[in-house]
Amino acid sequence: MKDLHNKVAVITGAGSGIGRALAVAFAAEGCHLALVDINEKGLQETATLLNAYSRKVTTHIASVADRERMQALPAEIEQAHGAIHLLFNNAGVTINKSFEDSSLDDLNFVININLYGVLYGCYYFLPYLKRQAESHIVNTSSLAGFLGLPNQASYCLSKAAVKSLSETLRAELAVHNIGVTSIHPGTIRTNILRSAAGKSGANQQSTEKMASLMERFGKPPEKLALRVVTAVKKNQMQVRIGWDSFLGDWFKRLFPRGVHKPLQWGFRRSVTK
Repeated sequence: MKDLHNKVAVITGAGSGIGRALAVAFAAEGCHLALVDINEKGLQETATLLNAYSRKVTTHIASVADRERMQALPAEIEQAHGAIHLLFNNAGVTINKSFEDSSLDDLNFVININLYGVLYGCYYFLPYLKRQAESHIVNTSSLAGFLGLPNQASYCLSKAAVKSLSETLRAELAVHNIGVTSIHPGTIRTNILRSAAGKSGANQQSTEKMASLMERFGKPPEKLALRVVTAVKKNQMQVRIGWDSFLGDWFKRLFPRGVHKPLQWGFRRSVTK
């Protein structure tokens, strides 16, 4: 999709972080925005940032894990904007616990947002995207979509599933002139770990330390957003963002079993201190 001017973009998780950066980047390209998040305050802050671009912006309170709300959302947005051309399934969460220490509620919390949120988005918005001569879906996966990481069972599961779903949709939807891209951020300066700290149990302190490191050394989400603009224009299948995303992908390809040995060592060390 080379011409983004006057296209309508739907962005979930738009109240902060990557979603907010995507909204600003695509508004700068001439897109109108439908911002979706469960956080009303964050949505309004993002919408205020977009005032400088003189684009039509609407806000929509929704949990992407709520099937009925997601089913109703496309018609609501189309009524407000007249069309839907771009869909960003970006909302995401994590917890920092081992699989054994996680409750089923913990696991379902992550999977319902990270995976079912993407499934609902793709499923319910697809008929609206097919009405356009050209459209595009961007699904936020992760470095964690390439390999399993300790204390991130549900996150890695969901992000690997998003990667595979995106590849399947890319093959199936090309006939409708719908592009599909999965993005694989490494360490990005967002609040995802800060939000996870309260749900990490005995790992709360280590999660807060990881969040501080992410905030200090992570790549700004604005740089990610610019990469995604290019990916949409060039209809790229995958985008790896950050040196750790590139390394994770290539180490898994080159050393499919060996790459997990240092992860095992690190986890064993953390639980036997």
